[in-house]
Amino acid sequence: MSPIQLLLIVLALLVLVLYFRRLRTRLVDRLVFIAILASGVTLVARPDWATAVAQRLGVGRGTDLVTYLGLSGLGFLWLQLYTRQRQQDERLTELVRKLAILEAEKPEKQ
Repeated sequence: MSPIQLLLIVLALLVLVLYFRRLRTRLVDRLVFIAILASGVTLVARPDWATAVAQRLGVGRGTDLVTYLGLSGLGFLWLQLYTRQRQQDERLTELVRKLAILEAEKPEKQ
């Protein structure tokens, strides 16, 4: 195992520890995170497997396959975050409207 492989595996394990210590997520999210991390560690330890899978899928190199999957994953995450932000904006707008109505209905104190 080369030094870069060892370093990447150690960094992946640190990310896993930080994820579980800092974030409280649903079980499904944790399982997906563990699966992605395990796949990453496997591909770091056995880079020739990425090439074999890529060739079976019709992609020339394992690096290309990982890039395509990574970009697709980032696009999906961006869409999720954008949707969640839009929902938060809508909730905040509704809350501000309700607060403005409540404030407008209060009689003035003299």
